[in-house]
Amino acid sequence: MQSQDLIYANFPELLKNYQGTGRRESANFLHWFLENIYRLDNVAAADCICDQSNDKGIDAVYVDHNAEEINFFQSKISQKEDTSIGDAQIKTFIGSVAQFDTPEKVQNVLAGNANEDLKKLIIRNELATLVERGYSAKMIFVANAERDHNTIELEKHFPNLTVYSASDIALNYIEFDAAEGIKESFMFDTSYSGFIKLIVDEKTQVFLLPVSATELVKLSGIADGTLFSQNVRYSLGNTPVNKAIAGSVATKAEHKNFSLYHNGVTLICKNATVDQGTEKITVSNYVVVNGAQSITTFFHSATKLSDDLRVFVKIIALESDELSRKITLNSNNQNSIKPRDLRSNHDIMLRLRAEFENSGSGFEFHIKRGQASTAGLESISNEDAGRQLLAFDLNEPYSCHQIYRVFDDKYAEIFGRPEVTYGRIIFLEQLMAVVSEALGELKNRPMAGYALTKYFLLNCLGHIIRLFDEGRVFLSDNARMNAQHSRQEIVQLCKEIAHALVIDFNYEIEAAGPLFDYKSDLKSPDAVKDWRLKLLRSYEKDFKRSKIVGFGKEIGRDIT
Repeated sequence: MQSQDLIYANFPELLKNYQGTGRRESANFLHWFLENIYRLDNVAAADCICDQSNDKGIDAVYVDHNAEEINFFQSKISQKEDTSIGDAQIKTFIGSVAQFDTPEKVQNVLAGNANEDLKKLIIRNELATLVERGYSAKMIFVANAERDHNTIELEKHFPNLTVYSASDIALNYIEFDAAEGIKESFMFDTSYSGFIKLIVDEKTQVFLLPVSATELVKLSGIADGTLFSQNVRYSLGNTPVNKAIAGSVATKAEHKNFSLYHNGVTLICKNATVDQGTEKITVSNYVVVNGAQSITTFFHSATKLSDDLRVFVKIIALESDELSRKITLNSNNQNSIKPRDLRSNHDIMLRLRAEFENSGSGFEFHIKRGQASTAGLESISNEDAGRQLLAFDLNEPYSCHQIYRVFDDKYAEIFGRPEVTYGRIIFLEQLMAVVSEALGELKNRPMAGYALTKYFLLNCLGHIIRLFDEGRVFLSDNARMNAQHSRQEIVQLCKEIAHALVIDFNYEIEAAGPLFDYKSDLKSPDAVKDWRLKLLRSYEKDFKRSKIVGFGKEIGRDIT
């Protein structure tokens, strides 16, 4: 994205997905910003917004519990290209946020004539309580214009103020292509038995035809998976379904019966044309959204194929991305669809994957089951990342065995946060490696191999880092989190701490006696809290006696 893309003339296209909300244009712009720049989920972004009349100068409120900050937003749209941000509107915004700097002032806003959306946000987020607990205010001013000297001067005097100008927004926008696939043409031969054509509407038509497997393996993008890039998953390897397909391919006598057993392949394309003279259907800009298992098996068994082995192919030519997604989700039924599959083409996942690709970090982010690894890169699955974030950030190590929660009811809370960058995901992956190594010293070996144990210790490390002011600053600073040297510095300190935690854990487990049931305790929120408190108290004693390292000169908060 370029800053020029944010001129007012481009707003109808930029904000087309937010039309019909009944909100003002500035609120739709802020919604776009919260999703694409501040990295919130669509629903979470909408929940933040309170941009109505009498909103007390606040357009949105988001609570960052990791950083213990209340983020107040205001957005302004400049319709003229030569307009700068200045300082007048920002000064007014600063005054508006001052209405929330004490619990008493927050209650006054609630008791006053503020609009209902703002009052609901105050109540829902318990802002008065958070202010009383010491949560700080962060002001974010969003505009499609550029700074001038007045803006810059004002920023110098207010460290809790962040201005996002058009250039800032363009710099932080992650480009990704949700409409992936093969950007070329392919011709299907229909001379074998013709085809059935169905016209759904003026922009959607369907062709059904039997296609030889020898023809299907000539489609581009099978080897590298780009043919299936809009599928909710890739080929899943040696599953019962794939074994059955391979068995039928290997038995030549079964080739003529293959179409009787097989559910078919679904191919979506932008255009499909029929040449009556050559009896060929030409498709362009195409992707296979169902049938990855079969086509991949054919591709790897090419020497065993024959012209008798045919599969029914449904070619759908359409223009609607929304309809394309619905077809993808509803046509996958050979292997069960999991919540992770349904999220694999979600904007947050695509944005994170693009971030990894652009980072040069040496890591790649896998968002689909069956995705092949790239030589020379370490891979991190979104499943592992989600569990680690659930334990470390959301403080729920006891839920990490319930993988459905990562991509279902907890999905937005886990991934849809501004601090979830490629750097944070890499950091937690590296911390998990530290935890796994330390667990080699846990005397209760079955417990050491129990899945929830590592998430519990990862959670304990998170609490210890947050005991220190310096640790909390690191965890809330995306720039430092994305910097390899900063991550490594914290990871190295965690190695010593993790080993110390395991030593203390050994003593506590022994003291618990023979009836200690770790499987039950590690699934219990209350038991997890009790065990964590024991380990953190031991750590605090060792730190104050200078027996163990920390993330600052002194512990800056109470252990809870």
